Amino acid sequence: MTHNEPQQVNISEGTISFWIQSNKMNYSNNEIIPITQLSPPDGSIFILKDNDNKIKFFHVFLGKGRTDIEYDVSKLDQTKKHMFAFTWSIKGKELKLYIDGELKNTVSIKY
Repeated sequence: MTHNEPQQVNISEGTISFWIQSNKMNYSNNEIIPITQLSPPDGSIFILKDNDNKIKFFHVFLGKGRTDIEYDVSKLDQTKKHMFAFTWSIKGKELKLYIDGELKNTVSIKY
């Protein structure tokens, strides 16, 4: 596969990680900031910073249900870059949220 070909997202299991560079996001301004939306054929993934100053990850498995994970980011220093990672596993029945390499939240998937 070349770097120009789109990659398929596995809704059953995977990881998304990304950096938000310094001074690119105000983590405590009560604004909704969409980060990404992925729509594989069998589901959807949405990531945003919501107006309650929480980063949220929504995992939708078509025909099965939706599981969400969130964490309050209002105290993050916007002058520093931060790494975010979300992992999901239908088989393992959990979503995990990491910030700067530290596990911040785990929720159980019920489907």
